[in-house]
Amino acid sequence: MQKAGLLGHCVPAWKSVRMMTSSRMTRRDLLANKVSLSLSTHRIGFAIARRLAQDGAHVVVNSWKQQNVDQAVATLQGEGLSVTGTVCHVGKIEDPEWLVATAVKLHGGIDILVSNAAVSPVFGSLMDITKEVWDKTLDINVKAPALVTKAVVPEMEKRGGGSVVIVASIAAFSPSPGLSPYSVSKTALLGLTKTLAIELAPRNIRVNCLVPGLIKTSFSEPEDCAGIVSFLRSEDAS
Repeated sequence: MQKAGLLGHCVPAWKSVRMMTSSRMTRRDLLANKVSLSLSTHRIGFAIARRLAQDGAHVVVNSWKQQNVDQAVATLQGEGLSVTGTVCHVGKIEDPEWLVATAVKLHGGIDILVSNAAVSPVFGSLMDITKEVWDKTLDINVKAPALVTKAVVPEMEKRGGGSVVIVASIAAFSPSPGLSPYSVSKTALLGLTKTLAIELAPRNIRVNCLVPGLIKTSFSEPEDCAGIVSFLRSEDAS
C-alpha cells in the first residue's frame, strides 16, 4: 500500500516535469549566459545542443569529424542560436584538456558538460568480442566521460559550480542481445555517475545520468531527452 501511495504522489509530479521539459515553448532565459560543452553532434546530442542553445546557453559541440561539426554548427547557427564547434577525438587520452581549453577560450568558461559520445563497434556475442573492440568501446564510452569531467571540473569551480549530464542507455538495465560491450559500457556509466555525484557535490557540481529508452534518433525526435537535460542543468533541478 505504501508503494502504491508513493507512486501516486510521484506520477503527477513527473508528468508536470515532463510537460515542462518537452514543451516547444522554450524559456530563453533559463540558461542565459551559461556555457555548455556537448560531446556529440548527432541524434540525441544534436537535440540536446539545440535545446540548451534555445534556452539561452552558448553551446560548443564536438565531434571527431569536421564534417559533423560543420553540419551541426551551420544548422543551429542558421536558427539564430549561439553554437560553435570543435573537432576532437575524445577517445584519445591527450585530447580532453585541449577540448576544455578550446571551449574556455571561446566563451571564457564552462558551466555545463553533456557527455553523449558513444560507439558500438560490433554486433555479436560477448564471447566473441576481441580486446581491440573492448578497448575502443570502453575508451570512448566510459573513460572519455570520466576524463573530460576531470578536465572540466576546475573550470566549473571558477564559476562557482556547474552541472554534468552523462547519457547512458536503457541497455544499462536491459542489455541488448548482440550489443554486449555497449551494454556493459552503459552500465558502467551508472556507477561513474553515482561516484562523481558524491565526489563533486561539495564543489557545487551536480552530476546526473540520462537513460533514454529506445527512440527514433532523427534530428527532430529526441526532444524529451533534450528538455530533461535542460531541466537538470537549470536551478529548478537543484
